[in-house]
Amino acid sequence: MEFKQEELVEREREIAGYLLKDFSLKMFSKKTGLSLKHLAAHISNMRIKLKAKDTYELIKLLKVRKSRKMKKLPIGMSFRST
Repeated sequence: MEFKQEELVEREREIAGYLLKDFSLKMFSKKTGLSLKHLAAHISNMRIKLKAKDTYELIKLLKVRKSRKMKKLPIGMSFRST
C-alpha cells in the first residue's frame, strides 16, 4: 500500500498529539478505548507516510512539523544521517 507523505488521517493526528505529550501507548489506549494493536497499526502507518525508520524518528519529525506549524513536510526531509 502506498501513501502520500503528508496525509495523516484524523486519528493519526490525534495519536501524534499524544506521542508529542509523551503519553505511553497504554495510557492512550485507556483514554480512547483503542487496543494496543490498533494503536501500533496507526503508528506504523504514520512511520510509512512520514518515512521514519522508527518511532523515535517519527516523534522527531512530528516535533519539526509542530514547531513549523506545517501541515506538510518538505519532500526529502529526513533526520537520517548520510
